[in-house]
Amino acid sequence: MPIIRSHKRAIAFAGSLVFVAVLSFILVTGLQRPQPTEAAPAPQAAPGLPHLENSRDAESPTISFIDNPGATCYLPNPGTGSCYIQWNYVYVSAASGSYIISATLSIDNRLRAYHAGFFQTYMYIPGDMMDPGFRVTCGELGSGSNPLLGKTYAYTIRARETSGNAATSYGSVSCPADMARIYLPILPK
Repeated sequence: MPIIRSHKRAIAFAGSLVFVAVLSFILVTGLQRPQPTEAAPAPQAAPGLPHLENSRDAESPTISFIDNPGATCYLPNPGTGSCYIQWNYVYVSAASGSYIISATLSIDNRLRAYHAGFFQTYMYIPGDMMDPGFRVTCGELGSGSNPLLGKTYAYTIRARETSGNAATSYGSVSCPADMARIYLPILPK
């Protein structure tokens, strides 16, 4: 009986070693990319779009891409002082021969969302996955960059891929002005 158990353990251990070896092979072959022979000029950003930053060499012919149609900030319940920042979707695409490792979303340098990839060349994050949005303080009138609105928040969307490169999208959004109203009860002595 003890010999059979140790034999089964040895078979299970050997099987797990084979599994790890296969996964390592897949990962190593996925990370190797052929070097480009001819470099094309980097595409120019269109005016009015959020600023995109890419950590690759400017002469690289393929780049990662982040598409997010701008953030909106809305106030669901007036008088609470709580607003929500929301996106319709976030789309991240890896360069040719690479896979998306992760996509992160930060608001005012505070990480608010982390999405991990698994052998995928693109990542689509619908707005429903971030519903109702990310709660922030609305702020009082004129406390942000617009005198007719509340606070203004800066956001950063970053994507990393298996080639070691990253793409970043920056933007900002202003929230409607609203303050929380707290009424204390009058207590007789």
